[in-house]
Amino acid sequence: MRVWVTGAAGFVGRYVCAEFQRAGYEVIGLDAVPIPPDVAAAQGVQVDITSAAALSAAALQHPPDGCVHLAGIAHVPAGWREPGRVMHVNLNGTLNVLEALRTHQPSPRILVVTSSEVYGRDPRPGPIREDDPMTPSNLYGVSKLAADHAARLYYKEYGMPVLTARPQNHIGPGQSDGFVVAAFARQLVQLRTRPVAERILQVGNLESARDFTDVRDVAHAYRLLLDKGHPGEAYNIASGRNYVIQTILDRLCSLAGFTPRIQTDPERYRPADAPPLLAIDKIREQVGWTPQIPLARSLEDIYRHAAG
Repeated sequence: MRVWVTGAAGFVGRYVCAEFQRAGYEVIGLDAVPIPPDVAAAQGVQVDITSAAALSAAALQHPPDGCVHLAGIAHVPAGWREPGRVMHVNLNGTLNVLEALRTHQPSPRILVVTSSEVYGRDPRPGPIREDDPMTPSNLYGVSKLAADHAARLYYKEYGMPVLTARPQNHIGPGQSDGFVVAAFARQLVQLRTRPVAERILQVGNLESARDFTDVRDVAHAYRLLLDKGHPGEAYNIASGRNYVIQTILDRLCSLAGFTPRIQTDPERYRPADAPPLLAIDKIREQVGWTPQIPLARSLEDIYRHAAG
């Protein structure tokens, strides 16, 4: 079975390609940048998802049996800085992928990855289920909500086997230090060779809380969903537990063997919040997925990777 992975050169894409290749799939990696040789793909295709013509050409040359659509802008603040671009890439890019693959008979199974940000961050009485109201709190979430709705409409209108995944934050070795856990690990590695007086760590709001799932568990969830998920449905992916950022930092400092002085960086600071938890009963019951990798192992692997 041949599967497309869009965004194959990215942090998550690399793990997803490896997951499918280990399971015996022929992986075609697509990305706007050249696919590096260390990405586990039978073939790499350089294609920008905002180009409908380029995607159609790729579909003709490499027709897939399945597709995991990851490509897009995955940074919440970008929605405020470049709202038009974020909407164009995340929504129109998704539509271009769907349209390119709609021409195939039979249509391939398609998993469109959106985000837990579709639900927003307002307090909820309990864990959020997939049919609960979606009220995004930022423009990035709006772009992902539009892509989520569009994908499932293709199932309703055309009968295409399309489903969506709504993941919470995921972490793992190789993540950009634009994200909090990787940023802490990278700074700690850099600080360990400095004199004690110069060990100053730049942080945002340590009172915020986040649900973190290991990227390897997330990649496994995507494969199970593409294999066994129900078309037209959406699935939450999360650990089901929020961790205070201070706790994450403390564990990384323990791995580093020292505790630096803390300095709050106004550019990193956001008001303290704890997004609502996601219910994961549906993905557990329908495809048999639950997270397996504990946070302690994730943090150990992230720090070891940052240390080289």
